[in-house]
Amino acid sequence: MKLKINMKWRFPIIVMTVILVLSMVVPNTTVITNDEVQTETPFTPRPSIGPPYKAALMVGGDETDLGFSWVAIQGMYALESIYGWNISISRQVAFNDQYGVASFYGAEGYDVVFMVGGQFISTSYFSGVAELYNETLFVQIPGLNPYAPVPDNVVGLHPAFQTEGHYLAGVLAGLMTETNNLGVVFGEWYEYLSMEFYAFKAGVESINDVACVFARVAYDWGDAALGKQITEALIEQKNVDIVVQVADTTGRGVIAACIETDIAVIGTVADQYSLAPLNTMTSIGMDTQRLMEIVVQRIENGTAMSVLGNTSWELNIGNYLYPYHHYNDTIPQSVKDQVDEAKAGIANGTIIVPQIWVEGSDPPVDPTDCPTAGDDVIPGFPPFYLALAFATTLGVMLLLVNKSRRIVNKRKS
Repeated sequence: MKLKINMKWRFPIIVMTVILVLSMVVPNTTVITNDEVQTETPFTPRPSIGPPYKAALMVGGDETDLGFSWVAIQGMYALESIYGWNISISRQVAFNDQYGVASFYGAEGYDVVFMVGGQFISTSYFSGVAELYNETLFVQIPGLNPYAPVPDNVVGLHPAFQTEGHYLAGVLAGLMTETNNLGVVFGEWYEYLSMEFYAFKAGVESINDVACVFARVAYDWGDAALGKQITEALIEQKNVDIVVQVADTTGRGVIAACIETDIAVIGTVADQYSLAPLNTMTSIGMDTQRLMEIVVQRIENGTAMSVLGNTSWELNIGNYLYPYHHYNDTIPQSVKDQVDEAKAGIANGTIIVPQIWVEGSDPPVDPTDCPTAGDDVIPGFPPFYLALAFATTLGVMLLLVNKSRRIVNKRKS
C-alpha cells in the first residue's frame, strides 16, 4: 500500500521510519533465555486452596511484541486489581522447566494455573502434573479439541478461539490487496494455528476468488531476523502486499520487512499499531482477560472442579478486529461495510467460519496459478486495461494535436 507523502514532510518521515525500523529488528542475541525461571511472587505462598485466592501464569514467549504473552500478563494484572487475587507470573519458561514450574504452583496450593502457549500442551495434558495436584485447576490456552483425553482438573480453550477474527481479517485483506497475493507468517504450525490460517483463507476467498494466500512457518518464535528474511522472500518472490504475522518475536522481523518495503501488516492478539504506525492496517484481537475472569468468577462462586475441568471451552474471545488507525482514511467505506456485514453474518449464523485443522508440523503447499509481478504492471490493473487506457490516451492526444494544427492553418490562411 503506497502512501502519497507531501514533499516537505518526506525527509522527516524517512528519518523517523529508519529509526523505527532499527528499533523493530530484534536479533537472536537479544532474546532472553533463563537458567532459572523468573517469577513474580509478591506474597508468602499458602499451602491451602481457597481464599485468599491465588492465580499463577506461565508464558514461554517474549512480551515486547504486544502479543500472546503480553496480553496474558495484562490479564493477570487485571485479576489482581479487580478481584484482589494474589498473582505470580513465570516468564520465558523453557520447555525443560515446564513440569517443575507447574509442580511448584501445585505444591504451593494455587487455585488456578494459566498456561499460555501451545508449547505447554504436553505438560498440562500428558505429563501427570495435573493428576498429581488435583485441587489446582490448570487452564491451557489454547487447548486441544474435545476428543483429546483431558484430566479432571484441566480445562483447555478450544483451538478455534480466534478463527472468526482471522476470517474478518481475510475479508479485509481480500478487498484491500492490489496484487491479489497475501501472506501469513507463523512461529510454529500447531492445530489452532492451522485453524487460523484456513479461516483467514476462507475470508479472503469469500470476496476475492482470484487471490492467493501463502503460509510460511519459521519454526521459531524468537528469531526476528528469520521473520524478516521469510517476509522479504514473500514480497520479492510472491508479490505479496499484505502480511499477517502470528509469530511473537519472530513477528517483529515480519513487521520490519513490511516497513522497509512499505506494505501493510496485520497484527494479532493485541493492538500492535504502535509497532508500525504507518503500516499496521489492523490487528486481530484476543480477549484473554475475559477467559481469566470467567475462571476466577466460577472459582469464587464455588463451582466444583468436576464442572470446571475435563473439558474444552469454546469461547469466541478472538472474534474482532482492532481499529484501522492510520488506514482509517485509506480503507474505503464500502470495504469497512463489507467487513461489518461479515461480522454480523457470523453473529446471526448466516456465515459459518470453517474450523479446519491439519495434523503435522508443515503448512499447506503454495497455491498455483497465482498473479505474478509481471501480471500487474500497476497493482490492480491487468495489462488489457492498461493497454486500453494507453490507446485511449494516445487517441485523445492525436485528436488534440490535429485540432491544434487545423486552428493554426486556419489562422495562416
